[in-house]
Amino acid sequence: MADIVILYDSLRGNTGRLTAALEEILTAAGHQVKTFKPKEIDLDAVAAADCLLIGGPTYHKGLIKTMEPVLFQLEKLDLKGKPGAAFASFGWSGESLGLIEDTMKNLYGIDLVVPGIKVKQTPVAAKVKKEIEPFAAAIIEALK
Repeated sequence: MADIVILYDSLRGNTGRLTAALEEILTAAGHQVKTFKPKEIDLDAVAAADCLLIGGPTYHKGLIKTMEPVLFQLEKLDLKGKPGAAFASFGWSGESLGLIEDTMKNLYGIDLVVPGIKVKQTPVAAKVKKEIEPFAAAIIEALK
């Protein structure tokens, strides 16, 4: 099974709920999952991972400020061709998904193996899990 790293941050807990559901589903499928917030990122773990997933919320039509520095840190790694995908939460507009995907594809050379997903914010964990399940299933299938 694959070693997967999830890098995310969450402003109001929504992206955190997405990450927790994603981690639960991927772990249940037999994958090893490590999650990191920007301040605790382990660059060696990212470099060694079989797959990189990055998630973040949209804030004022962009990324929250904690995500930008770590995205530039990842540029120093050789991630070309590594499988990956992006996910995002949003309240109104959802631009962070495109920003993350563009960075992963164009700056890192990551192979976006599934289309990213953006989920409208909700405090209901069961709804979040239902929203993220098809995305997780597509990742699992892509890693076979």
